[in-house]
Amino acid sequence: MAGMRVDAIDAAIIDLLQEDGRMSAVDIAKCLDGVTPRVVRHRIKKLVREDIISITAVVHPKGLGYDIMADVLIEAEQAAIPDTASRLAELDHVTYAACATGESDISIQVVAKSVPELYEMVLGEVRQMADISRTRTYILPLALKFTYNWKVPKEVYCEPGVASQLEQDKKGAP
Repeated sequence: MAGMRVDAIDAAIIDLLQEDGRMSAVDIAKCLDGVTPRVVRHRIKKLVREDIISITAVVHPKGLGYDIMADVLIEAEQAAIPDTASRLAELDHVTYAACATGESDISIQVVAKSVPELYEMVLGEVRQMADISRTRTYILPLALKFTYNWKVPKEVYCEPGVASQLEQDKKGAP
C-alpha cells in the first residue's frame, strides 16, 4: 500500500511543528505564503489521521537524570523473537525496541542513571528473560540524532510502592 503523498505545504507545516509542536495554526499560516489558518488546521488533522505525524510531548531522559544511553543487541530463539522483543519493549528503561536482521535478532536502546544501573538492568532484567541467549551492550557517549516515544518511568513520579500498585491496577489485580 502506497503512503499518503506529502506536498511542500505539508512538509513546511511538519518542519515548523518539529521546531515548536505548540505552534498555533495562525502562527504557522503566517510563515507560509498564501496559506490560511483553516488550511493549516485541515492539513494537520489529515497528517495525524493518516499517521504521518504525531503531536506529543517528548521526554528527554537526561533531564530526568538518565545520563547513560546504550544499545543492547540481543540474540534469541528464532521462534520467540517477536514475543521477546514485545516483552523488552515493555521495560521502563527501554526507549526503543525492534526486531533485527543480521548478527542480532533484537535491538533495544536503554537509558540508565549510572553504568552500574545499566549493568544490573541488562543482567537482571534482559538476560533473565527466557529465549535470550546472548547480549552485547554498547554505551553511547554521544547521540547526534534520535527520536523518542518514551514514557517517564513510574519511579520518577510515584512514591515507593505506588508504582507497583499502579501496575496491579492496570492488570486488574485486587
